[in-house]
Amino acid sequence: MSTVLVVGDGPLAAEVADVAAAAGHDVVTFFSFAQDVRVEPEAELRLFLNGLKALPDVAVEAVLADRGDKWGVVGELDAFLPHDTLLLISALNASATEVAGWVDRSERVVGWAGLPPLEEATVIELVPALQSAPDAVERARAWWQSLGKEPVPIGDTVGGVWPRIVVNLVNEAAFALTDRIASAEDIDLAMRLGTNYPRGPLAWGDLIGLDQVMGILEALGDVYGPDVYRPAPLLRQLVHAGLVGRLAGQGFYTYGEEGTDHGTA
Repeated sequence: MSTVLVVGDGPLAAEVADVAAAAGHDVVTFFSFAQDVRVEPEAELRLFLNGLKALPDVAVEAVLADRGDKWGVVGELDAFLPHDTLLLISALNASATEVAGWVDRSERVVGWAGLPPLEEATVIELVPALQSAPDAVERARAWWQSLGKEPVPIGDTVGGVWPRIVVNLVNEAAFALTDRIASAEDIDLAMRLGTNYPRGPLAWGDLIGLDQVMGILEALGDVYGPDVYRPAPLLRQLVHAGLVGRLAGQGFYTYGEEGTDHGTA
């Protein structure tokens, strides 16, 4: 088993760490969540890395809410980590090829894409950069398989395949809620029963983290056009208010000790 460093800013990073630890890997984590009062995450990360007792064999990045934060974090990882450390980059708000262009050892970068709930997922999208070395891609494949996930190779694009579709479902449901077509509960019920989805899109957005959803949508808009991927006004308002979902205790729904209390009007 390997020593793994997981760096991120939301539920996806936390779930990667949990799944890796459950698979027997030695996991260290650096999380910088949106609602924390903090200095720039790269400065925090630099201090954290300097205090590590063991250097990781694999580093997994999942900074999704802010591309500027992602750039700074990836730069710190590249400067600190040994040259043979595999760098697994989330290709959700930047393509793997773009991120590989930010680092000196671009051949060790391999992209990946997935969304919470990661424990339930049987697949991970494997997203090689144009610069990825073949042996790095094989190492990435083997590492995800060690977590019990089937790596499915896809072309290098922002958002992957199913994460891109899911965040658009969340966004469209937010538009429907804004237009008062139905309540949050009824929108989610209609989607669960009508499409046999495991959860409604609004509840799913709260689980992913609404700041994470908006970060992916904005990245998609940069690549494919802002009109198609424009975040719903309600989604933006909730993120700006720090109401990013389950992690904050409120998003489209309010979460108490016994679970969901009510939907956002």
